[in-house]
Amino acid sequence: MKHILCFGDSNTWGYDGATYDPATGIAKRMDYEMRWTGVMQKKLGENYRVIENALNGRTCMHEDPYSPHRLGLCSLEEALEANAPLDLVILKLGVNELKSMFSLTAGMISYGMEKLVQTAQTSCYGYPIPKVLLIAPHPVSKDIDRARFGFAFGPLAHLKSIELAALYCDIADRYGCEFIDCSELRFTLDAFDGLHYTREDHAKLANAATGKVLKMLQSTQQI
Repeated sequence: MKHILCFGDSNTWGYDGATYDPATGIAKRMDYEMRWTGVMQKKLGENYRVIENALNGRTCMHEDPYSPHRLGLCSLEEALEANAPLDLVILKLGVNELKSMFSLTAGMISYGMEKLVQTAQTSCYGYPIPKVLLIAPHPVSKDIDRARFGFAFGPLAHLKSIELAALYCDIADRYGCEFIDCSELRFTLDAFDGLHYTREDHAKLANAATGKVLKMLQSTQQI
């Protein structure tokens, strides 16, 4: 059996913007069978184990003072050890560091992702180093500053988010990772927050990720 760690934020957790309640400020989570990780698990079958490790608001390496304990660098180190041995680590983060309070350039955000890639490409307990699939998040909407969470992201988030794909692709090339650019999948995004993926978006990502996983792991296991 092949073991795959999917490490991400709310768009891996399955935040369902369609269920958002303005009275409470809470949205429910999509069922596992609808999340891209769950859809991918079904497509891959019983010879693969998809381990979902996702958290709303998770960042790469910048602590959020309003939502603590979401620092990706620290939790990735723990996840790698807790789930060893792993054959593949899928990394999908970066959107939360677009928040205006961080004042980060796209290049600075990508440097945080580079640190995660370096962390993932380490051996735990002497096991082989896992392969890495790096996923660039879909750009947030052009009017994100006027959307549901615009107070947090501001007017510069959209342009910065567009830059991430090329920067992540460069990281993937330099570290020998496979790469997916979600902007090429043409997501619709939630109409009211311009940030979270719809169920159709999750299905598109699952298809793309499944193809990459099979490509990366089929050389060591008969499909």
